[in-house]
Amino acid sequence: MIATPTTEATELLRRVDDARRARQGEYERFLSDLRPRLSAAADEERRRDRHLAHRFNVFRYLSQDEIGLSRIIADLLDPTAEHGQGASFLEAMLDALPETRGRFGTLDPTAAATGAVRVRTERRTTAGRFIDITVDIPEAEGRFCLAFENKPYAHDLDDQLKDYLEYLGEPDRYGERFLLVYLPPVHRQPAEAALPKVDHERWREHFTIMPYTGGDPSLGDWFATCRGVCSADAVSWFLRHAESFCKQRFGESTMTTNPDTRFIHKYLADNPSHLRAPLAVHDAWRLVSADLCEQFLEHLCQEVEKRLRAEPFGAEPDLRVRCRYDGRRNHHNALWITREAWIRHEDTPSNEDGRTAIKLQSARGGPNGWYWGVSTPKPESRMTEGEKERRAKLVASLRRRGLSLAGKEEDWWPAWEYLPRHRDWDPLVVDLHEECNAGGGPITDYWVDGLLRIAGDGIPAIGGGVGGWE
Repeated sequence: MIATPTTEATELLRRVDDARRARQGEYERFLSDLRPRLSAAADEERRRDRHLAHRFNVFRYLSQDEIGLSRIIADLLDPTAEHGQGASFLEAMLDALPETRGRFGTLDPTAAATGAVRVRTERRTTAGRFIDITVDIPEAEGRFCLAFENKPYAHDLDDQLKDYLEYLGEPDRYGERFLLVYLPPVHRQPAEAALPKVDHERWREHFTIMPYTGGDPSLGDWFATCRGVCSADAVSWFLRHAESFCKQRFGESTMTTNPDTRFIHKYLADNPSHLRAPLAVHDAWRLVSADLCEQFLEHLCQEVEKRLRAEPFGAEPDLRVRCRYDGRRNHHNALWITREAWIRHEDTPSNEDGRTAIKLQSARGGPNGWYWGVSTPKPESRMTEGEKERRAKLVASLRRRGLSLAGKEEDWWPAWEYLPRHRDWDPLVVDLHEECNAGGGPITDYWVDGLLRIAGDGIPAIGGGVGGWE
């Protein structure tokens, strides 16, 4: 016998249903009311931008990858660089770090002006690694080295920081006279694999952390201090943009240059009775964003395949393009270009097809940081001797063909770089959706052109003969 609801239960269900419909109506009215207000605010923003351009930041037009940012930092630290401020910025850095504060006083201006302070980028260690920045500073008893490992985006590599510390601390190099500064996006300790606890403790007097934002000290604060001691207007302008870049790109979620966001913030502050609707939109946005990002990745996959079927790639009928979207998981969103003729590696992860690939992959946290290049299906550290030999031939072939990418060779990647533009999909979701519906657009062209540029050098370098590589 099926039980029928009581009068009280029926009334309760009716009230719940009425409340749900009322909330939905509230959401619809809120969004409908907001649309013309946003349009009016956008018109006002355009009028203001004509004179103020407050959203403009020069770093949008510069290389924001690890190497590009390292070059900017190194140039500012160099007393002989074209900023013309001598050792002022280096002194500000030494004063910002507790481990060096007060140790040097004022650097000898003669030594600084004559190049006695030596700044280098991509300094190769005896183990074949590269320290991002080193600054050799003359002292009475020799030279002190201020070194930087710049990690705004990339993950830490196994034993990386340990190797740097051991290299710098060799008795015939700097001994006790050095400090390694770790530059993560926000304050965090390095990965245990990069600097095991026992080594962290061993080198604790020679290792410190300076995040781009959110630390004491922080790199953004150093830019601000440099601006305070700078006498050149052009350089001060650049330093102000550098400070803003650190805050906008790596922290301070309340800081935004988006006019729509600023308008809605003010609107809700003035109309708190409407808070329920944007909360529901906020909760739904992550799901909507994931759907649209997956749709755009599939759109890219189709566009890349379409272009690969045309010249000059049309003569390679076994070229294969595939993609996978896996939300916010680290390093799990990717697009691969492979050939059936390429040799398969043994014992590869289940998400790889075993072949070297032209690859686009997201970094940590989902589709908000992308890099591309030539990738092997497993790390060099786990390859057989035969696979290592083939990889070495691949690297040599890539160099012969002049494949120039910004990233240093890594375990999985013989050649790679972070995308200089459009790397973060979160603020681009609306544009990505519009390009999917339109069948393309400037963002699609940027990604497809970049992948095909890499494929143009990478495919012939990987080769397709019996030996696997030319």
